[in-house]
Amino acid sequence: MSMDADVPAPATGIKKNNTATSNYGGHYIIGIGASAGGLEAIHELFDNMPPDTSFSFVIIQHLSPDYKSLMAELLTKHTRMKVSEVEDGMLLMPDCVYVIPNKKHITLRSKRLRLTEKNVPAVPNNAIDVFFHSLAQDQGSCAIGIILSGTGSDGTRGIESIKKADGMVIVQDPATARFDGMPNSAIHSGFADFVLPPELMAEEIFNYIRHGATENSLTSLTTDEEEKIVTEILEMVRQATIHDFSSYKRHTILRRILRRMAGHHILRLDRYLHYLQDNPVELDLLSKEFLIGVTKFFRDREAFDILENKIIPDITGNKLPGDQLKFWVAGCSTGEEAYSMAILVAEYLERTGKDLNVKIFASDVDRDAIEVASRGFYSQQIEKDVSPGQLSNYFTRQANGYLVSQHLRKMVIFAQHNIIKDPPYSKMDMVSCRNMLIYMNHGLQKKIFAILHFSLNANGYLFLGTSENPGDLSWALSEVSKKWKIYRSIQPSRQLMSDMYALPKYPAAGRTVSTPPPRNPRQTLNGRIYDIFSEVVSEEFGYAGIFVNETLEVSTRWATTTSTCACPKSGLISACSRWYPIRCRLPLAWPSGRPSKSTPR
Repeated sequence: MSMDADVPAPATGIKKNNTATSNYGGHYIIGIGASAGGLEAIHELFDNMPPDTSFSFVIIQHLSPDYKSLMAELLTKHTRMKVSEVEDGMLLMPDCVYVIPNKKHITLRSKRLRLTEKNVPAVPNNAIDVFFHSLAQDQGSCAIGIILSGTGSDGTRGIESIKKADGMVIVQDPATARFDGMPNSAIHSGFADFVLPPELMAEEIFNYIRHGATENSLTSLTTDEEEKIVTEILEMVRQATIHDFSSYKRHTILRRILRRMAGHHILRLDRYLHYLQDNPVELDLLSKEFLIGVTKFFRDREAFDILENKIIPDITGNKLPGDQLKFWVAGCSTGEEAYSMAILVAEYLERTGKDLNVKIFASDVDRDAIEVASRGFYSQQIEKDVSPGQLSNYFTRQANGYLVSQHLRKMVIFAQHNIIKDPPYSKMDMVSCRNMLIYMNHGLQKKIFAILHFSLNANGYLFLGTSENPGDLSWALSEVSKKWKIYRSIQPSRQLMSDMYALPKYPAAGRTVSTPPPRNPRQTLNGRIYDIFSEVVSEEFGYAGIFVNETLEVSTRWATTTSTCACPKSGLISACSRWYPIRCRLPLAWPSGRPSKSTPR
């Protein structure tokens, strides 16, 4: 039997229930779809859901037709809300949970649940699609759909209906699902608003309802108008913060903009644009809204078990005493993942007695997140994720939390770094970039994958998020763990640094930069060879240098000087004394003389 038999195709004619959404905290109906492995996720969801939300919950789970379901009885141990098995014609009431009975399909009409016989055996099972489509038709923008653990793709077409009705869709993070088929199918459809573990879903639902009225007011703007305004807003953010979000997925960007609008009680995009023009400080706040940071210690424990038992021993196997062990955690947010890796490395070195020079570079474009990571102080909530032994060995207990030990802090080097624009770290034994790429469009993903590959040593490891796929790099990578998206580099990068980055030329104060004449191919090649040579020598011998003229303006910069100063990238012209911390500026002023004149070569 075809999956299409019971489910009408999503249509643009689904109504938008604007009266319902104007009701802040009104009667929202939440459909929950689950299959194999879904019971545990359902329990975690309700363990974190208050009993007095005024919501109605309808659970659609794939059940065996041969056994009576115990779902209602089991769920009463995880919520104080009333839990009932659905009967035909039931009126949905606030603060109640409704569970699908065996061999039935459920639909919704005027907030009443209707039962129909399921054709058995129906393969594939599409009970979730059936209910979600009727939920979208009946409730419009007050419809909320949740996809939890399960095999197959049931629910994917249903969430399309919900999104076309301006509803909300949350999908379980595949890394936390016992079976990731349904979550991955929903994510790949592009209709998921949020990908979260079950315990975090309740908070995001509350956030959505707070901002629901703002989001649905945008129906007065046409698609072309919205796109033009969003593009202009992103350009304003880029000019104000140097963060370019133009290649992020538009749906993600728009939802983040709407959150800021709701906080200011602004109901139209064009008015928010004017607000940004009149209040430049809002641009920085909006930029921070775009910088999505979701992390915790040992997030996805099973993946870290693979690092501990397979990856770290393999990387260190051929290293000699005193050799470097180098990791790069790109998009490190507030540092939990970088410190987690440091803990595993420290434990391994202690067990084996190896003496290695460990450097874990952790970078993020968000300066505030980097400051939190550098402080290394975390709340008592980390007790849920870090073992008592690890807390004792690598943290100092304080009144209201834990401080990372000095031993661990020396292993991790945090830096503000824009992976899209700034040259990457190189010769890494492992690079981790998890759950950042899912917010970017395909073109930007492709560029970043090339950057990550370039950063790896021969046979180095790449660690991605569970919803990310290296696609175009399949020729260069060998799969180590399909579920946890861990790969090993088997082919060197085909790209040069100059292919990945087109660094701009900024003028010094009072100067203009004219467009240089086109260089011939030999000059271009020589320049690339020089860049590569400089990088190799810098890496091997650790030198760094700048060439300045008599007014302290820089004409050339070699290697990396960021440990001492915050200078621009090579090829930029600026006054170097502005880059250095105040304590370093006096020696640079040459009070007793001036640098000798020389002709740059």
